[in-house]
Amino acid sequence: MISLFKNNKSTKPLTKAVYALDEQPGAKWVPLNKSFITLMSMVLHTAAERIGISHLAVTLRCIHHQGYRHLLLAGDDLGPTGNAMGLVEEFIITNDHDIAPATQYLNSEEGISVPIDYQGQRLGYLLATIMTDDFAEEKAAQSPRLIESELDLVVAEINSIVTRYQTRHRAIFIYGDQHYWIGNSAALHQVDMRIEHLKNVRQPVLIRGNKGTGKAIAARSLHCCRHQGITPFIESSCNEWQEGAATSVLQALYSYAKGGTLYLRNVDTLSHSNFRVLQRFWARLKREYATKSAEDSVSIIFSVSGRQFLKDFEIAAWLKENTLELQLPDLVERKGDLRDLVSFFIKEYKLSVDFDFTEHAWRLLESYSWRENVDQLKRVIQKVALVADEPLISVSLLEPLIKEW
Repeated sequence: MISLFKNNKSTKPLTKAVYALDEQPGAKWVPLNKSFITLMSMVLHTAAERIGISHLAVTLRCIHHQGYRHLLLAGDDLGPTGNAMGLVEEFIITNDHDIAPATQYLNSEEGISVPIDYQGQRLGYLLATIMTDDFAEEKAAQSPRLIESELDLVVAEINSIVTRYQTRHRAIFIYGDQHYWIGNSAALHQVDMRIEHLKNVRQPVLIRGNKGTGKAIAARSLHCCRHQGITPFIESSCNEWQEGAATSVLQALYSYAKGGTLYLRNVDTLSHSNFRVLQRFWARLKREYATKSAEDSVSIIFSVSGRQFLKDFEIAAWLKENTLELQLPDLVERKGDLRDLVSFFIKEYKLSVDFDFTEHAWRLLESYSWRENVDQLKRVIQKVALVADEPLISVSLLEPLIKEW
């Protein structure tokens, strides 16, 4: 990260710039790990039940290197790096098992095959087996065209999952950002779909979410969805701008963000004079959009300090008129992700003891309100890791640590 501006009263940078010095294409592969396989299998299982077919499978092009599989997101010309990693192989995930060694599910005479294309490349195929003894004749007699249209929806969902994992890979290995969403809840899936919907709009996006919901993750995810290559991602917090400095700050931010994204956090904390400057800045950008391409201009993302930010009516009204919203769920709306999050933080912060929670302790974690969402949960697990000297953490040990926050 590169510090661009510094407040005279503090050593804290006014903005953070994240972009690579080497302009290379986007990530050509992402790790095909256990969470990806599990999520994909769940999607196939749900789709098979919805459509009314027996078996559903995806075949994916992968590179196997040093014991790890990587989902291949490129064509046959992998370049020297890709060729050094290993040979391309096929990997199969079904609605019944993580890996399907049996090939009878893939009988072309009894099924339908739909290609899976991603970013202009052939990722693999979605295969559906129709004729089985387990289904009534009316299911077997369904129109193949109707089933194919249903499978097209499944392919779209698969592409959404791949985009999310590609974004995570790029954030970690290209931009150096170690933060990303963990979990596969319906609430997160809705966020993914909203980001996919917003990726092609040029109007500013307003991210609304409470502390700890991942506003910076959402901004980075939208940026990566919009830009397949490596482009600038410039971040600045408006509550750190000095009074009267907005014009010079925005001019500098614009020059660094050219061709990429400018993410302005806490825009609801702007003073009225700095807010007027921001209004004029956006008016200029709107005129620029009419004559310049995205590569020659800047995409704008705003975020506010919480879901309910309507303290200043003028700023709230302007944001409502000039932005499209992306609202992030609180942790209580993502209860299905809590165990995955806790398990992840345990692996991150455990010391000498590899610990877990009793079922009563798990229930306490799941019933807690988590005012600061994932940030607060992470701090609690860090604290538990410091005091854990037994493999099972009880309610009596956990409860005081939660109440400290």
